[in-house]
Amino acid sequence: MAALMTFALLPLGLIALYQTNAVVEEANRLSHASLLARTQQTAARERELLQRAGGATEGLAAAIVPLSDNGGCTNLMKAFVEGPNPFTFAAFITPGGKMECTSDGSTGDVSEKWMFLKAQQASRLSFAAGEGLLGAGGPQLVATSPVQRAGILLGYVSIAIPHRLTKLPSEVNLAEQGIRFVTLDAQGEILSATEEEQQAIQALPVSVPRRELLQRAGGTFFEAAHSGQERFFAVSQILPGQVVVVGSWPVENAMSVSASPTSWMTLVFPVLMWLAGISVAVLGLQQMVIRHLNALRKAMRRYALGEREDAALELVSPPREFGEAQQSFNRMVAILSEAERRRELDLEEKTMLLREVHHRVKNNLQLVASIMNMQGRNAQTPEARRMLAQLQRRVRGLATIHRSLNTNPDVSTVDSRELINELIEEIGTMSSGTGQDVAIETDVAQRPLSQDQAVTLSMLVSEAMTNAVKYTGVPEGGRPAISVSLRETAENWLELEVTNTKGQPMLDPDEEFGGTGIGARLMAAFATQLDGDATTHETESRYTYRLGFPAVAGASPPEASMTEQEQDAKEPAA
Repeated sequence: MAALMTFALLPLGLIALYQTNAVVEEANRLSHASLLARTQQTAARERELLQRAGGATEGLAAAIVPLSDNGGCTNLMKAFVEGPNPFTFAAFITPGGKMECTSDGSTGDVSEKWMFLKAQQASRLSFAAGEGLLGAGGPQLVATSPVQRAGILLGYVSIAIPHRLTKLPSEVNLAEQGIRFVTLDAQGEILSATEEEQQAIQALPVSVPRRELLQRAGGTFFEAAHSGQERFFAVSQILPGQVVVVGSWPVENAMSVSASPTSWMTLVFPVLMWLAGISVAVLGLQQMVIRHLNALRKAMRRYALGEREDAALELVSPPREFGEAQQSFNRMVAILSEAERRRELDLEEKTMLLREVHHRVKNNLQLVASIMNMQGRNAQTPEARRMLAQLQRRVRGLATIHRSLNTNPDVSTVDSRELINELIEEIGTMSSGTGQDVAIETDVAQRPLSQDQAVTLSMLVSEAMTNAVKYTGVPEGGRPAISVSLRETAENWLELEVTNTKGQPMLDPDEEFGGTGIGARLMAAFATQLDGDATTHETESRYTYRLGFPAVAGASPPEASMTEQEQDAKEPAA
């Protein structure tokens, strides 16, 4: 019951926390907005003066374009300064920095002064503050606008304002409270401030460059000042994209609402209530849900990993829903276990039947080979005996495949080494009766082959061995030999090589006969079925047949340089 009450109060506590936090955030927002408005209000007079200065320079720039003589320009500047405005000096400056016409008739060179260099960089209305920039001297704020005609720069119009008129008002109570106001332009230059320039710099943020303060116009933020103190900053726009005023306030002025003890208490109480409710919820969830889910997850993981002993799930005092899940899981385990048992029995039965099929096919092929052997013995002509012997050899090659499939633990693949060795042993008996013992050397890699590959490869090896035995010669001072190798020359790429010696023929002249070409055509067809590339190489002492083929579809042959003799490949003899 207590847990239910806690769960019932938890949403209320969260709602209270949210609403209290929203009220505090709104109070802080209003406080910050008030400080931003205060900053805007403080700079109202300077905003008006800068706007007048900017409008005046742009108006003079437009009015001076039609004037062609310095006399008219000087009269225009003089009349402008004597009018009802706060400006004390006006001048037209050439692109090279020469003052050609001024309100007091003086001339000069301002090409090295900061206000002129700044105007050149800005290419629009700009402001500069300093001592004696134009005219009679003294602290001034200078506004400069370019004069253009048809997109061509003719010069600049500059007007000077006494700096005392642009200085921000400094109230005694503001200074005592540590409040500072600073006016900056787009280049980060301080145009005016409530304090001296060095003190004004101490009130600006240390991690935000003064140039970037223009991008924060209309915003507020907390940041460390150059003085090392944490302060609140409010940035207000005076001239869009050109001048801003920065209000620098002590932190306590901006955080008076959120820092009050009452506001903290209103936030702490809902948090404590929420933590209490969460603690009760976690304990209840652990006892009623999580421990049962963990037990179910572990049981499912054990079953998925193949553990079939004690696979049944037993939950301690589970709720009704988890009790039903336990029954469903145990029922699923029983059904799947029975299905696996039946599948294993079916697989074992099918494997036995498949082995029996291979065994019977092997026996039938061996019976056919035996019949052919009997027919060969009764044949009247050598040619008939040779034809029956070749057929018998091919039938025995097929029988060897089925014998390998029957004895291999994996009925779907055939071991390459075992297959080729059995074929060589079977066909090697053909060299008996020649009067010479033929040395047969083998170097066969052990590689699983698919049934289709094994059948095709066995028939090809059988034909290649038949040719090797048929054309093996006795070299001078040596012994007739045949070598058979199967190597993996690259990843998933096999190379079969059958080599026989050349020399004195081993067969009797009476038994020599011409080839029909059937063997060569069969070998070419088998090579095509294996997606292989067959080549031959013949020297004075040896004849070599070589076949490279992929063990897996898509395999690539090794990169190797071909000799001229290998490039002149010949078709294998029949």
